[in-house]
Amino acid sequence: MDEMQRRREMMVRCQLADRGIDDPAILAAFRNVPRHRFVSEDLREDAYDDGPLPIGEGQTISQPFIVAQMIAAARIGPGSHVLEIGAGSGYAAAILARLAASVIAIERHEALATEAKRRIDALGLRNCTMLAGDGMAGRLAAAPFDAILVAARDAEVPERQKDVADLQIVEGR
Repeated sequence: MDEMQRRREMMVRCQLADRGIDDPAILAAFRNVPRHRFVSEDLREDAYDDGPLPIGEGQTISQPFIVAQMIAAARIGPGSHVLEIGAGSGYAAAILARLAASVIAIERHEALATEAKRRIDALGLRNCTMLAGDGMAGRLAAAPFDAILVAARDAEVPERQKDVADLQIVEGR
C-alpha cells in the first residue's frame, strides 16, 4: 500500500466510518476514488485531511464527511440516476459514479468543469457526464432523477429542480 492509499484508508476509517457512515458501498467508493488527484499538486499532502481545500475560481473541494453525508442521505444505489450541481473538482461526481448507474454533474466555472472532466475520464468513469453551465436551471432533458445533490448554495430550491426529482431536501452544515 503506498502512502496516498494509506492516507485514504485512514480518512475512510476515521472521518467516515468512525462518524457513523456505515454503508459498505459508500465506504468502498471513498476507498476507490483518489482525492489527491482532485486537488492541485501543492495541496496533495493535505488531500486526506478533514476539511475542504481550495480548487480555484473561489471554490473548494468539500470535506469528505460532508460528501458522504449527502450521498448517504440521498440513498444513492446501483440503479440511481443522479444530478450533481456545483461539481467543482469532480470529486463527489467520481464518488457518485462508483455508486450510481449514471451521474450528470454540472459546474458553472468552465475551467473547473474542464479539469473535472479530465479527472473523471482519467479514472475511466464512463457513467459520469461533466458539463459546464448553470446547474440551478436543472437538466430537464435528462430528467427524471432519483436524486439531485447541490453543493452550490441558493436561498431555496428552484422550482425547475422540484419538477425533475422526488425531492427530499437535505442540507449539509
